[in-house]
Amino acid sequence: MSSRSDNLIIKGLEKLPLQVPVELLIAQKALGITAVMVWINMAMFEQQHQPVNAALISEAMNISEAEVSKALACLADHGWIVDDGSEVRLCIPDLTPVDPDVELLDPLQKGFEWLINFWTNRVGVPTPEEMQRLMFWVEKQGLSHEVIAVAIEEMRSSIGNPHIGYLEGILRHWLMEGVTTYQQLLDKPYLAKVLNQAQTQSSIHPESERKWKELFPDEFDS
Repeated sequence: MSSRSDNLIIKGLEKLPLQVPVELLIAQKALGITAVMVWINMAMFEQQHQPVNAALISEAMNISEAEVSKALACLADHGWIVDDGSEVRLCIPDLTPVDPDVELLDPLQKGFEWLINFWTNRVGVPTPEEMQRLMFWVEKQGLSHEVIAVAIEEMRSSIGNPHIGYLEGILRHWLMEGVTTYQQLLDKPYLAKVLNQAQTQSSIHPESERKWKELFPDEFDS
């Protein structure tokens, strides 16, 4: 028997349909094996053009739906998925090491710019007042931009003429329920019907990464 230090010749991969980005393997130490396998299973469902939800992933991996939700939150936090409540998009974040001498954009500012882009694409170009009020919820109330993005989707699914006043009503209710982060919102899916719908019928967008890059190119060029 060869020792573990010997080189292994691996064959039988020529016809496998699923390709795993090398960046995912680089990130597996930070993500954990469960989150990595959840991403791979989601990619498999997408490539086979099958709908996917937490229950299907749970069954495929033989883990609880709570573990799937925790893995999805981890993937979202690290930029491997974007979940706006109505659909989940797979992404491949840029893992290029950052030069420590280069000044970085403040995380809060970067998240707010992402949120403004999201509002623009889902509702319309925000007015200065709308931008000021969105900043209030991010900066003063401490809500993450992911939570506000789900609230925007909740608003769009509830009324035909989305406006900032309605959004703030949703955010006030969630804040009273103790929700400021995406994980806290996942722990209370009854607060957002778009999350309940996502658990049962959401599917990964067939061209998720490409469309995400088109919507928010700065997220990938920065």
